[in-house]
Amino acid sequence: MTPRRLVYVLPQGSLAEPTHARVAEWLRRLGCADEVDLHLLAGPESQNGTWRRFPERSAILVGTHDGLLSRALMRGFADARAMAPVSFGLLNTDTHWVFDEMHLLGPGLPTSERLQSLRESFGTTAPTGSTWMSSTWGGDPTDGADVAAGAPLAAVRRIRRLDPDPTRYVDDLVDALGAAHLPGTQSIAVLGSARRARAVHGALRAAHPGREIVLVHPYARSVDRQNRAAVSEEAGRDRILVTTRALDVGSDVSGRTLLTELAPWSALVQRAGRCNRHGEHLDGGDLLWCVPPDGPGPDAGVAAWLDAHEGEAVTTVDLFRARVEQGAASSRILREHDVLAMFDNAYGAVPADASPWVCADDEHTVFVAWRVWESGEPAEDEPQAARGEQCEAPLADVREMPADRGVWLRDPVDGRWRHAVADDLRPGTSVVLDAARGGYLPEVGWAPESDAPVPSLFAGRTPPAIACVAWVSLDRHLLETEEEARAVTAALPGLTDEHREAVARAARFHDLGKCHDVFQAMLRGGGGGEPPDHLLAKSKAPWNNGLSTRAYFRHELVSALILSNGEHWHTPGLDPELVTYLVAAHHGRVRVSVRPAADEDAQALLGVRDGDRTPPVAVSTGDHFPGQSLDTGVFRPGGSWTPQVLALRDRDDLGPFRLAYLESLVRVADWRSSARHDGPTAGLAP
Repeated sequence: MTPRRLVYVLPQGSLAEPTHARVAEWLRRLGCADEVDLHLLAGPESQNGTWRRFPERSAILVGTHDGLLSRALMRGFADARAMAPVSFGLLNTDTHWVFDEMHLLGPGLPTSERLQSLRESFGTTAPTGSTWMSSTWGGDPTDGADVAAGAPLAAVRRIRRLDPDPTRYVDDLVDALGAAHLPGTQSIAVLGSARRARAVHGALRAAHPGREIVLVHPYARSVDRQNRAAVSEEAGRDRILVTTRALDVGSDVSGRTLLTELAPWSALVQRAGRCNRHGEHLDGGDLLWCVPPDGPGPDAGVAAWLDAHEGEAVTTVDLFRARVEQGAASSRILREHDVLAMFDNAYGAVPADASPWVCADDEHTVFVAWRVWESGEPAEDEPQAARGEQCEAPLADVREMPADRGVWLRDPVDGRWRHAVADDLRPGTSVVLDAARGGYLPEVGWAPESDAPVPSLFAGRTPPAIACVAWVSLDRHLLETEEEARAVTAALPGLTDEHREAVARAARFHDLGKCHDVFQAMLRGGGGGEPPDHLLAKSKAPWNNGLSTRAYFRHELVSALILSNGEHWHTPGLDPELVTYLVAAHHGRVRVSVRPAADEDAQALLGVRDGDRTPPVAVSTGDHFPGQSLDTGVFRPGGSWTPQVLALRDRDDLGPFRLAYLESLVRVADWRSSARHDGPTAGLAP
């Protein structure tokens, strides 16, 4: 059985845009662009992506291994914490992973292998597999094939070592590139760090003001990154491209002259393949290399091979046939207990960090956006940065910023904007900077040394274009969500009858907690006309959603308490604890362990107070829930909730991957039933 999702993984630091564009073109030529969803997962995204909302559809996801593997560990570097269980559930079920250039994955390689093994041992609802590919490891590419003179495998490049003076390292590289560049051709300089790439780019522009000098690296906003990726693919230009490892994989760029800092053998072969890539320069290309300022490190064996072939013209075949020892990247081994621990992503706690299993310490990144504030700080209702505003940036650079640069983030618990402190800055964190204080240049990208004001891409706070435009009764929403749940589970393979029924029942009961007076008051306040008298699930005033009079209030916690306090809804052969968990987890906030917000009093838990009463609720299915007094003790330390969920997670017929998949399907059903009542909000004013 072929999985529905294909995840195509490039090494971290690669530009995923060219690969995404090629896949889009292939789908168009095959005539199936309307049948296969294609997504570029290159930063934060909303829940609206069709790969999440329609798990029964075929989809191709393209991205780099840091973002994708971290999502598969429920710690997505670009995922909102509430969305992490959905990513975890879908990416580990009914999915095939393809890892391009496996030897450039660093710690991600053993993690990808171990994760596949854990899927097989824990079990998944539908088959999920992995394929690892490398063009620089194992075998001889010429076996069984003829290599014609002038073909890419026979293209030659001459090896020459540069020995820049460490005290004037950048200047010496610029001089060497200027001397080696042949007018009318393209030269490429590959630096091992974005900081040195920026320095070389700036020095080249100063030394050669009339020449086209382009900086290509992943640390740029999406529009700039896409433009540079497109420019780098254009052939026949007289220019110098300065880049990091961004062009190592997934690009078809070629240069007559290529300068690279010493790198692991796999990366060096990739870069050498960009020198006279297509054999277009019949006299061969020039492959220049140098040892970076911090020394050869574990790549001393690579340097020895290059020195041994100094001045020689080598072909791609020669590079493939060479066997060069290189140091293996140290990494933590992903254990079973690590995955089980990461299944709990409780709010109010510092989440376990997946980065040791994904990327090296010096490769951690965060997402940065810029806003213009007259007061120098975000307003209380400042919206979170959109994907198009954000720029991926080295975590170390942001941590080194002085306090007066103003690094702001939205608190993950109370949603308020505040200054980021050191412990906040973790891989994948989203922050906002004051545009007046610099940090970005459109032609350079991330530039922390710049104090030039940054053009902000913030389009302003606007009401949603599409939102609920009707008063939707609680009964109707519960019935429609159950309909969606039964439809989506019927279209998916591998689910048992109990799993399908558990998802359907959870969908039927998921929003029972909206009967609480606090939630009803929120839905009815703020305009939208006169609301009906019956219990509501959705408001006609979409701008009012979220304006609760009770801080941190979580209606799904109330739903779970209502189910926990009654037995009349139980069905033989259906585990009521599974249904209750799926109900509680349908927003990704009430899952394994539940913690109060830091400033809540002892009688409250996520806005639900002991002694709160809920009214009777009747569902058209015949289910009836009497009014009751709520007691949150079951969710507190020492209560039965966490042991109950851990028992579900460890059940032989569930396990972490299946359980997360089932909770994802309940959320999908909720999204889709809610969308039945969405419409354009133009003309509505808050």
